[in-house]
Amino acid sequence: MVSVLPYGSIKLSISTVVWMANRDDPVDGKGSQLSLLNDGKLILTNSVGITVWTTRTAALSSSDDTNLQLQLLNTGNLVLHNSKSVVIWESFDIPTDTLLPQQMVTMVSSLISKRSQDDYSSGNYKLFFDNDNVLRLLFQGPTMSSAQLGGE
Repeated sequence: MVSVLPYGSIKLSISTVVWMANRDDPVDGKGSQLSLLNDGKLILTNSVGITVWTTRTAALSSSDDTNLQLQLLNTGNLVLHNSKSVVIWESFDIPTDTLLPQQMVTMVSSLISKRSQDDYSSGNYKLFFDNDNVLRLLFQGPTMSSAQLGGE
């Protein structure tokens, strides 16, 4: 998006994908559907109706599942909550390769790089907390045969 501001200034706005359902096998968007089931699960189906992604949430009791709402907050967090504002699922719990303000990396989450600038599938780098609560960056790609560090 390009916006022209007063006095001939140009403001460029670059979109960043911050979360993606089923990032390693995404749907093409033609005929795919995101649905909210009665049990409180979100499911993504492809154009032929096959479920390719679902939230990992426990089934709700009948008292929990009243007025379920899916809401994109100003923070960028996609949140599913009930009428009592109890969060059932949120995208901040499963980050991809980007952290937003107020989003945390926890012991059960990790950041995984994208494969390339235009390919959002999982890449070779993973940032996570290990069992000793140490933040680690792991390379999970092909072995490098040689590397040159420094000048010549």
